[in-house]
Amino acid sequence: MAGMTSRSAPDSPGPRGWVSRPRDAAPAAVPPRDPASFPRAGEADVPRIRWHGGDGELAALLADHATAAGLRVTTGGGEVVAELAEAAGLTELHLPEGSAPLVVLAPDGPVPDRSWDAALRLGALALLRLPSESEVLLGLLADLARPRDRALVIGVAGGCGGAGASSLAARLTAAARAQGPVTLVDADPLGGGLDVLVEEPWHGGLGWDEAAALGAEDAEALGRGLLRVDEVALLVAGRGAGADAERLARVLPALAARGGTVVVDLAVELVPAARPELDRLLLVVPGTDHAVAAARRRLGAWRLPAGLAEVVVRRGGPLAPREVAEDLALSLAGAFRDSAPGVVPLLDVQRGGADRCCRALLREARGGDRP
Repeated sequence: MAGMTSRSAPDSPGPRGWVSRPRDAAPAAVPPRDPASFPRAGEADVPRIRWHGGDGELAALLADHATAAGLRVTTGGGEVVAELAEAAGLTELHLPEGSAPLVVLAPDGPVPDRSWDAALRLGALALLRLPSESEVLLGLLADLARPRDRALVIGVAGGCGGAGASSLAARLTAAARAQGPVTLVDADPLGGGLDVLVEEPWHGGLGWDEAAALGAEDAEALGRGLLRVDEVALLVAGRGAGADAERLARVLPALAARGGTVVVDLAVELVPAARPELDRLLLVVPGTDHAVAAARRRLGAWRLPAGLAEVVVRRGGPLAPREVAEDLALSLAGAFRDSAPGVVPLLDVQRGGADRCCRALLREARGGDRP
């Protein structure tokens, strides 16, 4: 939506985004793309990326990927859609405030701790190793090459087991229906059953396998093929496989290209994979000491950039919402109480409770300028 990979376990979720490939995986070749989908090199309006690094193998790989994605590499000034930097020289890199997103590249193999620390300090979107994460880089560059008329992408994750994240995600989509296209994504490797939660058992439509086979240029076809529930497009496992890091990295850019709002109900292990596409991550935490301790451990494992995650407190425990936010060092996005038994998220919209909390969250996320 790929990204930073683990220092110690190359086949595990990384601290800030994508999941690296196993040690014995073959380097991914750059897949062929329809040249009509991208601007041709030499056109005046071809978006540019800026390279901060040497002119060796990494620079050559970047140039190949940029060409495939319809981008032009520059080392000079001017407006760019992204800054690309070599991990080896990252400690010396200084970018002005308001710079374009930063992507860090490194050759396959161990990355020094000082480079990881510098990437985190600079708020890098991802740290990718080449050539093993070649396909991930291409997808990320292709996303950067597209116009920025994209959806608001909100991730929802539980700070502990049973926090109520899926219910809140469904209610967020209900609140977003009046603001354009809205998609609810069930991002759980085992198939989280969001369709069952909203009492709309799967009866056809694209599942994860089919959705991942479509590129970002097929965003409209993807939107038309999804199961629909009360004006909400729903991506669930259906009878097939659930989400994984690779599928999520392919599908989120395509969904974001449709505009409107995308709400992603995230399993714990897929939060890093979704991170590059997220505008906000809402962490649902009950007001108990146990839940706060679990949420703190999850935040430590994810190592998210400052400001991305906010906490939504599920009332009912001994801790007040502001106490939970202070304990986790997060901004308090909202708080809610459980709905009455029998109330179905998305279908039964109420004036108060979690639905009111979600309407306020959407207004704030869109700048407070919507009714």
